[in-house]
Amino acid sequence: MLSLAALANWEAAVLASIRGATGTPEERDAQITRSGMYAEYPAIFNTYLELVTLGDDPAAVLEALKRAVFLAWYSFKEPSFDSGIAELPESAVRDLMDALDRAIAGGRTDGELQWMLAWYADQFGYVFEHFGPVRRLEGFIGGLSANDAYDHRGEAGQFVGRGQLGAYWKAVLEAGER
Repeated sequence: MLSLAALANWEAAVLASIRGATGTPEERDAQITRSGMYAEYPAIFNTYLELVTLGDDPAAVLEALKRAVFLAWYSFKEPSFDSGIAELPESAVRDLMDALDRAIAGGRTDGELQWMLAWYADQFGYVFEHFGPVRRLEGFIGGLSANDAYDHRGEAGQFVGRGQLGAYWKAVLEAGER
């Protein structure tokens, strides 16, 4: 089983390749398809899911859960030629949403996951209903909204080396700085 650091490095290499694609969205899509990079994210996602389900270090399991949830959400939020994430296996996404629901029920979460999920649900909550439902999500989020993420602007540096999740949140939090 790969480590979180190895997975982050794998994601960084894939993102570098994807960001090298140029031209119109159709041209970028064709370049990424030809390069074979669309095949990378289902494998990355499945490795995170493996860590979530088989990992024995609670901190690593939680981090893998955060990254996998982000990838599932982002794959529906952004076009594949921007995210590099083509279709993820539906059964694996369903397994992830079940694991998320169980983590919430078991108290194996943290405040960071809470405000991230509030953001995801506000921005595009479809994935949690379609592949879930994640029954405990609303109760876990409580009264948080997407705007609560900006309370964490000073934490943008904590997202370095955390795969595409890290790149996304670092950019969101830095853009939110005034």
